[in-house]
Amino acid sequence: MALLSCKPTIDKEEELPAISFFYWKSTFNVKDVSVDWLDSIPVNKLYIRFFDVDVDVDQGPVPVAPLTGLPQKLPYSLTPVIFITNETFLKVREERELVDLVDKLVGKLLQMSHPHNVKEWLIDCDWSPKTRIPFFKFCRILDEKARNNHIELKATIRLDQYKNVESTGVPPVKSGLLMAYNMGALENWETSNSILNEKDAAAYLQNPKRYPLPLTLGLPFYQWGVIFRDSIFTGLINGLDTSDLTDSTRFKKTGKNTFELSKNTFLQGFYLYEKDKIRIEKVGKDEILSITHLLKKWKAVNDNKEIVFFHLDERIMDSVNGSFFKHFSQKVSVTKTIIRQNDSLK
Repeated sequence: MALLSCKPTIDKEEELPAISFFYWKSTFNVKDVSVDWLDSIPVNKLYIRFFDVDVDVDQGPVPVAPLTGLPQKLPYSLTPVIFITNETFLKVREERELVDLVDKLVGKLLQMSHPHNVKEWLIDCDWSPKTRIPFFKFCRILDEKARNNHIELKATIRLDQYKNVESTGVPPVKSGLLMAYNMGALENWETSNSILNEKDAAAYLQNPKRYPLPLTLGLPFYQWGVIFRDSIFTGLINGLDTSDLTDSTRFKKTGKNTFELSKNTFLQGFYLYEKDKIRIEKVGKDEILSITHLLKKWKAVNDNKEIVFFHLDERIMDSVNGSFFKHFSQKVSVTKTIIRQNDSLK
């Protein structure tokens, strides 16, 4: 007589997260998208900023600075991104107003997406306790419209919203994108790197919690200059590098990544004054690798299958070999145990 025996097989599988990139410019430039470089990683998806939403005095909330120059064909899947200011949901709170806003944005999204086969929209809004209720209502309405068009809705999650999920709540969307950057005190001159540093990252990721939604992980790969006047933060110059500050007649180096103006000068379209201070903040390979151990802990408890870097441009492709991102994906991968039940006859 044959007996049915169930023998479990225990396998270990290494889950390599997919690598994607943000494209965050108002004009699409094909020079920023090297197919050979992206294929060497490989990359299958781009998150492309389509437009922002802000409140106009006369018209109310409207799309602003829409993307131009998007090719009709791209060799990658495309996720349109909308950045919505927090102020929008201070002004637009009633159900009817939110429905009108959603209708306006959906029409714009569908028009700009054609003829691409879009399967996902990403909403980027740093909601606050004062705007959480109208923002969540907005997400519910937009999610229904998205599903009607066979599109999934995703929302960005800031680190404080992830850490304090009990008080901040969870947006009613299909999935989230955790923005693991801009974590330090930007407006404090003593801060060394507010974009990303190991100490601040540990405060959020050292003892990670499982978020109620599947999460794409967003990481930085950019730089900027932080400007101070009379010890007060006055603004940012995107893309500024120490190599832009080598003229000793204008810039005096005061620290590893800090400078002081020796005289009034123009710098990349900004007029700066003598005694103004500049702090260069940069996230590259070394900074990303410094938090690998924290990311592995975070990934071990969260549903994560994708990492997206902010952002894609000529600088990153000229300075970093695509193989780095493949290597990074392997370093933060998590090995999971899979138990399979096998049926066999004896």
